[in-house]
Amino acid sequence: MDFDEITENARDKIDELVHEKPHIFIAIVLIIVLFFIGLVVLAIQTSPKKAKVKHVAEFTADAPVVIPDAPNVEKDYYQFRTTPDKWSSSDVDKWFTYPDDKIMKELEKSNDALADEITGAAL
Repeated sequence: MDFDEITENARDKIDELVHEKPHIFIAIVLIIVLFFIGLVVLAIQTSPKKAKVKHVAEFTADAPVVIPDAPNVEKDYYQFRTTPDKWSSSDVDKWFTYPDDKIMKELEKSNDALADEITGAAL
């Protein structure tokens, strides 16, 4: 038996498999393809990770911070200001909203619902 006979015999067997049993041939090809895809995924997953180089730039403030105009930032609000220990009466009038009965009832209702949810889940 020489090499030509072996290849001829293999070609005949493959041709017979393709034409007479195509479902088995397709299954074998799919198994082989999935095997090679698995090998590629395994090779990628087990390859060593490359070290990431972090670029750290030092910040030096050479100019004052300029806060852009925005609709949700008050003009009198500064991010880095020193605040007094107590509010003045004008600050209280400007920034504090006294709760009325309606707001207090809504708060009580939401707190009761939250407490019921917590205790109901614990039972």
